[in-house]
Amino acid sequence: MDQIPCPDGYLLDPKSPLAEGHRALNQYLVRVEEAGWAKALKEINALRDKTRKLLVWKALIERMSWLRDNSPNNSSLSPLRGLAERVEKWTLAPTERDLIEILDRTAEAADFLAPYTPMPHLMAWVQENGLTPELSLAIRDFRRRVEEHLTVNQVSLQLFRSRLDMLAWRDEGNEIDLKRCWSEQIRADFRAMQGSEKEHWRRVLYSIDGDEGVRPAPRWLSDAETRIEAIGPREFRTRLERWLEPLQAGSVHRLSREGSFLLRSFIWLAQLLSDPNLRARVGAISQVQFKPKSNGEKVIRAAAEAAGQPDPTAKPPAPAPSLDAITARALAAALSPERSAAIAPEIAGRIRMDGGIINIRGDLDTYRVHISTGAVFRKSDGKRVHIAAEHFPVAASAVPDFGGIATLLNSILVLAEDRKHSDALKAEAE
Repeated sequence: MDQIPCPDGYLLDPKSPLAEGHRALNQYLVRVEEAGWAKALKEINALRDKTRKLLVWKALIERMSWLRDNSPNNSSLSPLRGLAERVEKWTLAPTERDLIEILDRTAEAADFLAPYTPMPHLMAWVQENGLTPELSLAIRDFRRRVEEHLTVNQVSLQLFRSRLDMLAWRDEGNEIDLKRCWSEQIRADFRAMQGSEKEHWRRVLYSIDGDEGVRPAPRWLSDAETRIEAIGPREFRTRLERWLEPLQAGSVHRLSREGSFLLRSFIWLAQLLSDPNLRARVGAISQVQFKPKSNGEKVIRAAAEAAGQPDPTAKPPAPAPSLDAITARALAAALSPERSAAIAPEIAGRIRMDGGIINIRGDLDTYRVHISTGAVFRKSDGKRVHIAAEHFPVAASAVPDFGGIATLLNSILVLAEDRKHSDALKAEAE
């Protein structure tokens, strides 16, 4: 059978079910060379046929697997990986069978192609159609196979795992463990629902993907109002109050990452309803102790904001440094030989800062200088030492006398060479 060589060396079987997708990839690679990456991406993004674009995606995965095995340093890898990032944003209409196939092939190529690409399309399909046992099994298998190959940047990795966590939470093939997280009771209640009630609640619960920001998106809130109307506002409030009831102020609860996503979204939904009972429930959440603490911080912050309370997770501002501390920093800089040509290294080695005290080792004695007062005491006998004002080794113009720093600096240098300046030193008992 004749095979057609492609720009990256791939050999295309004209009778392959993905042949049309591979031809689009070939055209993309040619246009990268002719017009540049940005232009080529714009052209392939502009394709309107969703079926054809789905074929391009499948062909891309197949092409990357072939390049990994046959040409791992191919110059086409960079534009192909760039295309994979754009596929995430494409509007497509995959079937469940398409998604299961794509998850399998993506997992197979995960050591060479970032595995995040299917996630937006998978989440959209599940939101619209629900999670079947077959798709749940495929997702579990996908996660197991790609975990060791997660090399995306930190933000993408967090988003990837958050969405996988939410899909696992929705998976009705997983056992419920009420001790694991507060949200496990919601899973149990949801599984017990039937008919239209379950479908309406599914649309609320499945709208929470784990990628929410610090505040709810206006579109999400608008859609939530429609979903709440389908359930019935009264029924929604009653069940939400029941789910939030255990979260009393001062209580301790386990909270998983996916549980934190759900609870924060419930807080926003409670705020949307403007119900005083729900508001009181939400206010109590800000005083709950969640374990692990890191999963509860955003929840507590959202609850406090919704209830009009101060954020209990906010760290108090650091106190402004004292004048003594500022002076000590300035002296440390001034006494550094690297920063001041006036300070010899052997002199700097005799000086040690210790909080608000400067310890100075002279030739004749050792001294303690108090930064706050400038008082000098001789360690040998505890007498206070006075320094004649005219003995200033460093010119006043060389160091700004902020907070008396120039006077302190000169005192330190006189004491460090006390033999040389002994006539300027006068000791007396305090």
